[in-house]
Amino acid sequence: MNISVIIPVHEYNEVIQGYLDKAIESIEKQEGEQPKVIIVAPQNVLNEVVPKVSAETHPNVSFINNEGTTDYQSQVNLAVKSVTTDYFSVLEFDDEYSATFFKRATEYVNTYPEIDVFLTMMIEVNAANEGIKLTNETVWAQQFVGENGEMGYLNTNSLKQYTDFKMSGAVIKKSDFENLGGYKTQIKLTFMYEYLLRALNNASKIFSIPKIGYKHLATREDSLFDGYLKNMSVEERKFWFETATKESNFTNDRPIDLSRLQKIVVA
Repeated sequence: MNISVIIPVHEYNEVIQGYLDKAIESIEKQEGEQPKVIIVAPQNVLNEVVPKVSAETHPNVSFINNEGTTDYQSQVNLAVKSVTTDYFSVLEFDDEYSATFFKRATEYVNTYPEIDVFLTMMIEVNAANEGIKLTNETVWAQQFVGENGEMGYLNTNSLKQYTDFKMSGAVIKKSDFENLGGYKTQIKLTFMYEYLLRALNNASKIFSIPKIGYKHLATREDSLFDGYLKNMSVEERKFWFETATKESNFTNDRPIDLSRLQKIVVA
């Protein structure tokens, strides 16, 4: 297996442990060889998780203690340094892979070694496990094409038309991710969107895999994006999308000028 899985966990309670158990189960139910799994979390979370996810019961799971910030981007960037495979995928602790995910992903990785990011077909669900919508399928539904004229390739024009592409569950080439500088921690809402734009600006190839499933819990109470949806105004969201577009021209993670955002929040 040439793909590792990173699971960032920044908080803990019994409900989250239940989600995490299902996430790990979705990996261990995969057909064929099992991928290596890296759980990255702060020490206080690891103190709770490690006894329940032991090496005896989950031999492919290892742990990284992130001692600094625990935002999603920092945790992924830290874990990627420990990845020993050519590709990695990020599984959010409250999400799940379909049973054939890695079998199909491996076929694509072996067939298209020039691709840097494989976006998965994603079904978004609510807390009751009811389907809400499909995400990342737009490159097929709208017949977006890349420079080679083939369907399934993401390009800058399509990304600017449709900003809701998600990288959760994506299969990413480690060397390309590191060369691009990883996720930017200064960007809060639109860091995945910024990364995709930056990758395309640097000639990375991004392909959306049809018929390969990733279940994303989109409405978990008190989740990162639930907080964004509840607390951010339309003007604030617009600020972060505009910032992502501007910052995608730079590889380095630069400080963000928040003066305009502060005026929006105050207003």
